[in-house]
Amino acid sequence: MTSPPTFKDENRALQELTRELAVLRQHNLQFKEGDPQHALLMFAEAAVVCMTMEHFVRIVLGGTAPADATLFNLLQMAVSRGLLAVPWDDQQDGIKKIVAVRNSLLHGNYAQAAREAGCASVADYFRLQFAGEVETMTKVTDFMMRQIDPATGKAHAR
Repeated sequence: MTSPPTFKDENRALQELTRELAVLRQHNLQFKEGDPQHALLMFAEAAVVCMTMEHFVRIVLGGTAPADATLFNLLQMAVSRGLLAVPWDDQQDGIKKIVAVRNSLLHGNYAQAAREAGCASVADYFRLQFAGEVETMTKVTDFMMRQIDPATGKAHAR
């Protein structure tokens, strides 16, 4: 008799997203400040971490997640239902911060992102801010994923 599939087993796309994120991260962490960046895959890492976060929140919400819901709405639902928390004391402010970074990373309006970050130019934004935003999104995604039991898909006791 085989045991029933786990939450992890049932979510193959999430497994692949987390695997690819780990590969991209490992690759990008090889580079140090001042290294040539022609082989750096920061845009790929940024896109995959955003997709991973959104997909994870969607599957935690299950069938109650509207197909057309944005990350903002999904996070609000998950937080208000006590399914997930974000790593800020003010959960609503944390959600706004996550969504602002996600929008900068995925919408490609780096001139606006540079202005909002107080950078003098887009080049400064990439030099000073972009990698930190990708790192923050990775840490937030990890923080949220650790709240859910991979066997059951239920929140760990807090």
